Amino acid sequence: MYPEEKMAARVLKRKGLTPPYNLIDLANSYGELRYRSFPFKADGITVGIGEQARPTIYINSDCPETRQRFTLAHEVGHIIIPWHTGTVVSHLEPGSDDDEYWLMEQQANRFAAELLMPTEWLKQIYAESASVEKFFRRVLLDTGASKEAVFYKIFKDLDAPVACARLDEVFGTISQLKRTRFAPHDDKSTLPGEIYNDIDHEFEEFLIDGKAFCAWTLKGKEILELDPRTWRELLKQMLDDTNLQSKLGSINSIMSAAFDKSKHLAETDICGGVIRSFRSRDGLPGLKEHELFEQYVIKRVKELKLRSQKGR
Repeated sequence: MYPEEKMAARVLKRKGLTPPYNLIDLANSYGELRYRSFPFKADGITVGIGEQARPTIYINSDCPETRQRFTLAHEVGHIIIPWHTGTVVSHLEPGSDDDEYWLMEQQANRFAAELLMPTEWLKQIYAESASVEKFFRRVLLDTGASKEAVFYKIFKDLDAPVACARLDEVFGTISQLKRTRFAPHDDKSTLPGEIYNDIDHEFEEFLIDGKAFCAWTLKGKEILELDPRTWRELLKQMLDDTNLQSKLGSINSIMSAAFDKSKHLAETDICGGVIRSFRSRDGLPGLKEHELFEQYVIKRVKELKLRSQKGR
């Protein structure tokens, strides 16, 4: 989490707020809020940040309501973030050559996204949702944020292997894809039906306000232990059969990294994550396809889980 995101989380915790909450009341607790039609291109202006008097927040009333809401959260960010001072003219998409100004706007954007859609709340709502579509719609309803802001934020920090794509309105191809850190890269195609097609998953297509989206929820893998040998014995046989003895270090590194990333999840989800990590790597011909590979995975995962529990 960025420092400004942690600041937003602390504001909500201190105020005892979770979505849906009254953002206008929250903003008014930090400054004087006014809505105006701007005669120039800007989303908001905050005057007097860091001065003795309360700052004044101006929001461009000509902008769409969802954009005004995000701008308001953005302006609160300028007030809260301690190194933002003076008068700030805000553009949610600054496009400026001024690096310092661009950085300040990005910080306020991250603050605003966390203020409107707090990470821990998102995780809870996702756990309660029966599908990605219902999760997406619930966040839109409870936060009043735009589809664009929701799409950018909600898949970033989920503890689940999920990917979601916006589709081109004309061709139906993937125009933008967001994924959690538990979902592997899969850039081999822009056609939704060809992404993750070699991995067990649930696929959804849905429309929100006429905009097309699709999502993949990657499944865990339940593996029964059927071979009595240890994982070391299984790995040795696989290396001998595939002539990959020189790749032992790489195999151990992939396994350890995949386990560490998913170790807080259920065993089936850890196994699924490990298998996906190996499938996404080149240079291990025959290993992933070996008949003992899944037996090796389950035995290694169980051993690593036991070691992790003992180390607590």
